[in-house]
Amino acid sequence: MKNNHSFMAMCLVAAAVVLQGCASKWVVPGGPDSPTDGISMQLLMEGQAQQLVRYRFNGEGVLLFAGGVDVPNDRFSWEGMILPKYGQSIAEAVRRGGWFKNPPTGDGSESATWTISAWNRAGTGIHFTVYGEDDSVREVYDILSRIAAARIDGFMKELPKPSLDRQLQREGAVDSDSSGSSGTQQ
Repeated sequence: MKNNHSFMAMCLVAAAVVLQGCASKWVVPGGPDSPTDGISMQLLMEGQAQQLVRYRFNGEGVLLFAGGVDVPNDRFSWEGMILPKYGQSIAEAVRRGGWFKNPPTGDGSESATWTISAWNRAGTGIHFTVYGEDDSVREVYDILSRIAAARIDGFMKELPKPSLDRQLQREGAVDSDSSGSSGTQQ
């Protein structure tokens, strides 16, 4: 019986080590030309009215997005890339906000709660929570939101364009059908 407990304990320890390794597998500083200047980050925003948004990106510029019920289920619904111009803006906001020296804490308002984990190129990690608003956190969030919003641009471009001519033709077809003809010719 004692051997079974030891075996189970070893299995639990092994599982914990494996899971820990998988959890941080996405943290990659990227090469010298990293679009995010080597920064990897996970940003969770819990807003008013139960709004939940999670962004995760690494130093290679791979961006993951989750919103709504996908957040507590740890599922990402979209993956994209951070272009260098946006990555550099994110890195600059992080530097201006002093995240790796003295992480922001927020203004204490109830607008949102931000839980952030970030790593720089050197592998230094920080984990902090911001209550309310902070300019640098909001700037990073807004940049990530703009990138993620672009995910629907391709879809929107594929939709038919509004056309007054097409609408008039459609209305004409409906009018002639409702004028009493049965649609069959005699």
